[in-house]
Amino acid sequence: MSDSGNPRKSWFLAVVLAWAIPGLGHWYLGRRGKAVAFFVLVAGLLVAGWVLGQCKVVDFDDTWMFAGQAPAGLVTVAAELIGDTVRASGGPADPVPQSYRSGGVYTLVAGLLNLLVMLDAYIVANNIRRPTQTEGE
Repeated sequence: MSDSGNPRKSWFLAVVLAWAIPGLGHWYLGRRGKAVAFFVLVAGLLVAGWVLGQCKVVDFDDTWMFAGQAPAGLVTVAAELIGDTVRASGGPADPVPQSYRSGGVYTLVAGLLNLLVMLDAYIVANNIRRPTQTEGE
């Protein structure tokens, strides 16, 4: 059983890349279509929530919220760093408006969705297949 024509890719690197930039792990694994789709979905959802939340919804100081957003990778870190500047010039976020809370939900969903993208990168890298049912069963 030789993989000489198809060298195995590192599952660890695929998962780390999938965390860093959504879809990058799949790009590394040669799944270009999935990579673009995952990037557009996860990063788009995170940015939409961030804008909806007045560019203040991603915040290191909000520990529990940030823990759910962080799996969206470096996009989350960039949103937090830009949000620091926005909070410094415009004051702290007002968590009461509906748009702020909705933006928080969007960013949380983006983070959790990227966890599934990371899991998929692991499955693809390890060539894990669902068991198939045999005729006798």
